[in-house]
Amino acid sequence: MHTPETSSLFTGWKNPSNGVESLILTERVAPVQQSFYYTHPSFSRDGRFLWFGCGFPPSGGRHAQQLLGVADLERGETRVYHETQYPLTRPWIDLDTGEAYWGNQLDFWKRGPLPFDSPVRVNSLPAEFVQDLRVTCLSTHPTFSADRHSLNIDLRALKADGTPVSIIGDLPVDGGAFRLWQRTEGYSYDHGLLSPVDPDLQLFSHEFWQDGERLGIPFDGAKPYHRIWLIRRGEKAAPLLREPVSHSGHEWWDASGSFVWYLHYGVGVKKVSLATREETLVWPGNLSHAHASRDSRYLVADHMTDPANPECRVLFRDTVSGHEIEIVNRAPLGPRFTQCTHLHPHPQFCLDDRYICYTTTVYDRVDVALVRVADLIEKTR
Repeated sequence: MHTPETSSLFTGWKNPSNGVESLILTERVAPVQQSFYYTHPSFSRDGRFLWFGCGFPPSGGRHAQQLLGVADLERGETRVYHETQYPLTRPWIDLDTGEAYWGNQLDFWKRGPLPFDSPVRVNSLPAEFVQDLRVTCLSTHPTFSADRHSLNIDLRALKADGTPVSIIGDLPVDGGAFRLWQRTEGYSYDHGLLSPVDPDLQLFSHEFWQDGERLGIPFDGAKPYHRIWLIRRGEKAAPLLREPVSHSGHEWWDASGSFVWYLHYGVGVKKVSLATREETLVWPGNLSHAHASRDSRYLVADHMTDPANPECRVLFRDTVSGHEIEIVNRAPLGPRFTQCTHLHPHPQFCLDDRYICYTTTVYDRVDVALVRVADLIEKTR
């Protein structure tokens, strides 16, 4: 079977400043082809299927709704599936089967990666849980529970008077009954992620800036608050950190399930022990999104001077040696180019840490890119 290095679907591109090579998915089926959010692996475990987001805005336009596309390295084909609309919910890939899961309204769906596969409704949230509510998102980041029994729910909705409602729970993939963990009114919660090792534990985020805007409370990011929360099934949610912090976000689970990582903006990437709640500053700097290898030694991050018009800069760091190297440094994509409304690199480790997958604009369009981790390790020795 072909690898990205040998597949005709990819074209090599080298960073002019240091020779770091990325493999760009240049076989295109959509005007916009974008990597997934950094918490969502996109490669099947056997390395055959690479899933990505597709957008079809008019030339020079922007889009918010996406469809699923897949690069099939064995057949040397790139395909888009138009029945897979996911307005806000990020897709989740079953690494073992190559199937993609996504949410739409109150339903979770899945489909296989091959052309003859059909979409299957996995399960639905009962309508009685959202009566008289306007649902805006079923699940920000649907993830499998550690026992592969369920997908997590962090439903966002609004009452008629504009009051936000949050529903935290899980929905079994076998069609079983929805399990409610917490229902809250008056607060905006999202970015839920189930623990990779504990099926009864998930984290989620309090989007304080949204509540401040709704309540007319000025919020410039400097006010300390508890953004990251943990909830165990059957118990009340509690903040992760001992003390609230300002300018924080973009959290994710460590592969061990013993730590949570997050970005303390303007300070750096931090790692928090679940056992002691001790925080460790691992990568100082002004970074935006980050992701860790499974052994936590290597980190990748993007940096954006202006989130509304991001500079697509991606960096790799060896946390043992402290050495880092730039993967790409790209000026913002001009407004005349077709693009997506959430144009961030969102780098992530994938395929057993063999590659980093990210979104790039080096060809003046939105593309999926891969870079070999072994090459980066060699260059940072």
